[in-house]
Amino acid sequence: MMLPPELIRARRRRGVIRPVYALEAELSLAKTLVSVYSDHVGGRRGPLDDALSGCEELGYDYRLVRGLSWVLEGRCSFEAESPVDPRTARREVFREAGRRVVASEEERSRVLSAAAFRLGVSVDDLDRSLFSDLEDEHLLRSFDPLGPMDLIQEYNFSLTLGLLAHARRLEVTYRGSDEELERLASRLGRSSSGASGGLTKTVAEWRATSRIGYKSAQLEALLGRLLSLGFWSLSSDVVYPLKSRKAYRLELGSDLEGRLMRPPEVRPAALVERPKPVSDPPRPRGDVVVVADVARRMGITEDEVRKMYGGDFLDLGGVLLTEGKRDEILDALKGLEDMTFGGARRLLKELGVKDPVAVLEALGYFIEWERDRDESRVYRL
Repeated sequence: MMLPPELIRARRRRGVIRPVYALEAELSLAKTLVSVYSDHVGGRRGPLDDALSGCEELGYDYRLVRGLSWVLEGRCSFEAESPVDPRTARREVFREAGRRVVASEEERSRVLSAAAFRLGVSVDDLDRSLFSDLEDEHLLRSFDPLGPMDLIQEYNFSLTLGLLAHARRLEVTYRGSDEELERLASRLGRSSSGASGGLTKTVAEWRATSRIGYKSAQLEALLGRLLSLGFWSLSSDVVYPLKSRKAYRLELGSDLEGRLMRPPEVRPAALVERPKPVSDPPRPRGDVVVVADVARRMGITEDEVRKMYGGDFLDLGGVLLTEGKRDEILDALKGLEDMTFGGARRLLKELGVKDPVAVLEALGYFIEWERDRDESRVYRL
């Protein structure tokens, strides 16, 4: 549940970096955003995004509005309503439209009727399917709301995780001993632990990398475990932004920061609706799958998500793509003249990609973040 790097809010001064957490003053904003999502259940993503954009005009930092929305997005289930395969629908309609001049609503209706007849579907089903694979047309099927303060605390957790993903060294101190935390630290890289005076210090070191999402799952588990221990302190060397190549000291403790954040809640196993053991198990539609997002929404493990999609998808780390969609995205990016994040984001949105950062990283691209995120340059590694 790592906050995307372009949404991180932090202050750097004299070699120290401090996350800018959401506080009680932002409760009104959190409540508004929860209501916006609740009010749009059953509707298309386009109007939902417009409503969220309107919230950015309420006087808050746009990164805070988008960051809180990003947390809520993980509690949503979107689905494309496609009685007909969208590409097939468009091909038939464009083929029919090429035979005549379409200059009125009446002519459009005739084109749709002729194409629908050939496909053996109703005109309404064809019309709904034409662009249903575009992100703006996806329907918000369900939303699992949470309280405003819970939202703020989960946002703060995601913000902390986003900064730690830029770390190259992590040191945690806590009372007693905890084998699980030591195990999680060892999965991050080279680690060591030592006890003295009733306290244990565990240190993990790893090489800084542009693939900032690579260790997010281990970091999320470690930070969540640390929050459950009561008394603790954390210090880390964070290289943020990555292009600066300069490490800043991040220091957190249970007495202050620990009270401001909490890990995302996990639904009890009894309440999780798991895929039925049939030949074609139900799964979220689409040919681009961000594994962590689907696992969180469905309440299952990331391994179960990968098994659910079987051999139909290419596994590019945290992103699953069909071979056809991978080739389509790569070909489109090769032809993109405006190699900024804004240009790439708009292109990927047209191709139905919900999380452009994750997909770009999975395909081997690096984003050199600027103050204006849309002007950030995108490079192929």
